[in-house]
Amino acid sequence: MSSKTSKVGVIGAGNVGADVANALVLLRKCVRVVLFDRTLSKAEGQAWDIEDSIPLLEEMEIIPSNKYEDLADSDVIVVTVGVQPKLGQSRLDTLSDNAEIIRSTMKELDRVAPNSIVLIVSNPVDVLTRIAIASSTRAENLIFGSGTVLDTARLRYQLGKRLNVAKQDVHVYVIGEHGDSEFVVWSSAFIGGIALTEFPIPQGATLEQIQQEYAELTRKRGYNISERKGNTSYGISIAVCQLIDTILRDEKQIFPVSVRADSSYGVGNEVVFGLPCIVSSIGIERQLVLPRNADEQRLLEESATQLNLAYNSLDN
Repeated sequence: MSSKTSKVGVIGAGNVGADVANALVLLRKCVRVVLFDRTLSKAEGQAWDIEDSIPLLEEMEIIPSNKYEDLADSDVIVVTVGVQPKLGQSRLDTLSDNAEIIRSTMKELDRVAPNSIVLIVSNPVDVLTRIAIASSTRAENLIFGSGTVLDTARLRYQLGKRLNVAKQDVHVYVIGEHGDSEFVVWSSAFIGGIALTEFPIPQGATLEQIQQEYAELTRKRGYNISERKGNTSYGISIAVCQLIDTILRDEKQIFPVSVRADSSYGVGNEVVFGLPCIVSSIGIERQLVLPRNADEQRLLEESATQLNLAYNSLDN
């Protein structure tokens, strides 16, 4: 799949959808973007505003639409529609409102773009990805969620600053729910090939203090941003662009995306949450099994239980 002929659809012209479309244009990750919204004027306003930047950048096309047919032949379709959590709500609090939106959206996408890769970004992303998989007739490797990609990026960047190393040399994953039950797999954390437990820790701190501080910072970061500006959109839009770029260029990068857990994780074969996978031009090329200790396995099982309860609370 070549980025020179690529087409990406974005469903939802709200804050996240518009920022994803804008980031795709600014970073020129594809040739054509279709920004879909049920309200055409909203899609037009966002698309036209973004289009005005194109004369100052490289040539590409952004098309506003309220017709699903315009998403046909998209390489990737990003789903951002749904009710956003209100102040004080968790991502799971929006589940009942957003579940039916995802079901109806997948029905339309199966009709007009059955071979496109579908990337779910709407929250709660893990349960909604599970609903999307269950609702769709396309192969399961063609559907996944943004998972804990942004959470992991946040952690690597902030931890790198604390340890005074480049973020590219921080190798650690946040897995599980993209939400309150997510956790850091510290047992497999490496800094430039050196186990975190062996890496020099800054004076005045202990490894345990750093682990606690940065796990908490990562878990609360989205809420802290939303409390101050009402939503999050910039970080997730870039995370989505990275996933799209990996797909279009068949780069086979590893990201912790929302997928159905491999049986090796010991949490059954139904729960969907953030786990490391090789992402390529076929979507999910392969799921990887991340080593974890007994405490981390317990946290994974608790996260799975939380998400299973949320999914089973719906009238499926």
